[in-house]
Amino acid sequence: EWNRADLPICNLPSSLEGLRILHLSDFHCRRRWDPAYDDLLARIDANPPDLILLTGDYVDNRFDFRIALPTVRRWVDRLNARVGIFGILGNHDGDLMAPAMAGSRITFIDHRRLILHAGDATLELIGVAGVDRLDVDLPFLRTIGPKPANCVRIAMCHYPDTIVKPRFLDPDLFLCGHTHGGQICFPGGLTPIRHDSLPREFCRGIHRWHDTWFVVNRGLGFSSRLEVRLFCPAEVIEIRLTTDD
Repeated sequence: EWNRADLPICNLPSSLEGLRILHLSDFHCRRRWDPAYDDLLARIDANPPDLILLTGDYVDNRFDFRIALPTVRRWVDRLNARVGIFGILGNHDGDLMAPAMAGSRITFIDHRRLILHAGDATLELIGVAGVDRLDVDLPFLRTIGPKPANCVRIAMCHYPDTIVKPRFLDPDLFLCGHTHGGQICFPGGLTPIRHDSLPREFCRGIHRWHDTWFVVNRGLGFSSRLEVRLFCPAEVIEIRLTTDD
């Protein structure tokens, strides 16, 4: 599913009105090339977004990312976005994957704060954690301070339940993945397994968490040897920032 959402942002700077963000997550690439990648890349090429934001699990084999690295590099190098492509790692990727992706089109922002300028406004990207939930560096995050004026703050983390720790960041958007929306669900989307400690309704979809848009992507791949999704289709989320009227 290609799901679109217009998300109103309080005090959105005029230069960021209509900004289009494509949120992708959990590819779980294997050695072979999936024809679905060609379909996705063609659709992106037909109407490139401003930003592409990736929230981890590029590979499926958590013990050796190198098996799928050629596949990952092949689709990453074909991604197309006007401003740039930014990502964080997931638990299947491992800490060594980012150095191995040097020279690719992804800028990794794990444990980093990145500022993008748009006229008199700024877009702030924050990588909240690394490949493990326990990687959240709260002392670093506290050094970031309050959100500046004329700024949209986007926090990215692979794990949805990490949102409870850095609430003081007060991001406009918090993007994550990991759960696959349950991947194998009952009719109606009931999720027997969610790999997360939040209530089941936060296993997928777009929610309001205090003053933050909380976006949980169902992902594109399969987190098992059995490549099956049931009542839980793969997902691309296209976000457009709008003024909060």
